[in-house]
Amino acid sequence: MAIWVILGSMAFVLLAGGARGRGGVAFADVTLLVMLLALVAIGNLVIGRFTYTGDMAWTVAALLAGGFAVDAFYGLLAPDRQKRRDRKLRRLMRRRA
Repeated sequence: MAIWVILGSMAFVLLAGGARGRGGVAFADVTLLVMLLALVAIGNLVIGRFTYTGDMAWTVAALLAGGFAVDAFYGLLAPDRQKRRDRKLRRLMRRRA
């Protein structure tokens, strides 16, 4: 079940980004999500060596994907706020570089 939530969230992020005319940002979000899912899988593999984790990795992955989908939905509903957040993040990243 979690795999369908994850795949559906990825598709929604891409579709929402395309609808806003920001396909590149949507693709970057999906790429970041895939990297986070890989980290969850590696963490589950390591922790699973020492203790029983059950389906916790699938739950965490589905919650991460759902969070990205909610962020994309928020971008559709309030694009001005999303743009302000993106500008703030861009300024923050420039200061750190």
